[in-house]
Amino acid sequence: MSPSTTPSGAVREVGIADIFFSVTDRKGVIKHANQLFVDFAKLDWQTLSGAPHSIIRHPEMPAGVFYAMWSELLAGHPFAGHITNLAADGSAYSVYATVTPLGDDSYLSVRIRPMDEASAEFANGAYAKVAEYETELRQAGIGRRSAAEQGANRLLALISAAGHESVSALQRHTLPREIARLERRAAPIPERPGATGEVGELLTAVGAVNRALTSWTGEQHRLATLSESLRRIGKELRSELESASTGVARLSQLACERVVPKELVEPLAVWTQMQELIGTYIDGLLRVLNELDTNGMEHRFRVALAKLHTRMLAAFAAEIIDNPESETSGRQAAIALSQALRLGLSAMIEQSHSHADLTARSAATITRSVELLAIPRELLLAWRHEIDSVELPRSARRIAEQIADSANRLGAILTELRGIVDKCGEVGLGADPAALRPLIARVEAHTEAL
Repeated sequence: MSPSTTPSGAVREVGIADIFFSVTDRKGVIKHANQLFVDFAKLDWQTLSGAPHSIIRHPEMPAGVFYAMWSELLAGHPFAGHITNLAADGSAYSVYATVTPLGDDSYLSVRIRPMDEASAEFANGAYAKVAEYETELRQAGIGRRSAAEQGANRLLALISAAGHESVSALQRHTLPREIARLERRAAPIPERPGATGEVGELLTAVGAVNRALTSWTGEQHRLATLSESLRRIGKELRSELESASTGVARLSQLACERVVPKELVEPLAVWTQMQELIGTYIDGLLRVLNELDTNGMEHRFRVALAKLHTRMLAAFAAEIIDNPESETSGRQAAIALSQALRLGLSAMIEQSHSHADLTARSAATITRSVELLAIPRELLLAWRHEIDSVELPRSARRIAEQIADSANRLGAILTELRGIVDKCGEVGLGADPAALRPLIARVEAHTEAL
């Protein structure tokens, strides 16, 4: 395919069972791939090998997406996102792609069918806006690299508007969803019971890794539930504290204006004082909730990436068994996939330990914060009961009811926070990181012996 190839308007759908990869160097030159990559590119392997990966780039893909991708990769982080490619015959095919640094200036990209329609719709809409923006920049005389950088900034703005603080945050959200849907709809990883030799042993070892990762399914569900609760509770806690404080301030102002008796609101001064005293604790609690959420999402991302790489290596081992003479079924390609799996599993294990430590520390912080918050809440409730028999102007009564409502909702939040502590204690149940290490060694040993 030459740079002059234009889209024909035809679209080729990636099947649920289709999983394919390519390995490039730092300059984007293709080094390895599997047969499905070749098939979708509509080119032979001799043409693809040594060619720039941009040979399959769709012209409607904004440069800002690739600028954002390389920003992640050069920082040593994996990238995951929706990409549309262009085959040599002009047909387009959309994939959900992950790109992982291999530590030797090589990069592995694994592609699957996009499984989450909502995520794909958001990505396509955002890309269209960024592409239009980049076109305007280029027409205004802005250079290609600068337009790409500004396109990446525009993409980040759209991502932020959708509630994700960064590209990393977006991919932490989308990859686990994509892999969960893939596992529900796709067939299990391939098995070849009659296969012999090192490649047969390799596939068996990869199957053992996959079974070990399956035990993390419950962990993934617990983390997803925990993350959802953390985000919601953090927002609600801040909102109710602000609502109660606003009500106290408004009622105090009415007392200054002699609309209500001053002695009626004097007990509320204790609320204000306690808010100042525990403000640091509240800020710390909100930081802990955010950190725990971010760390949990990263943990889910790492597990999902490990599952994807396991599926890819199993599919490639099966391809070698089924087509031993295939031009793409090389030992070096298998080594690259094995290397990616090792790096990913090692990162997942390390991240698992980190998350376990964080949850233990977070539980202690949450428990202490709940104890402190309970005191001013009880104060507000007691005050509210005391003024039930007092005659108040309608405006003051509404504010008093607002304060009472906030105090009641704070009670519900404190109950949920106690539940969060229990959920923190469940993190890591049924998932043994140590069990993966010997399995990683088995996979690498059989790959090296190919």
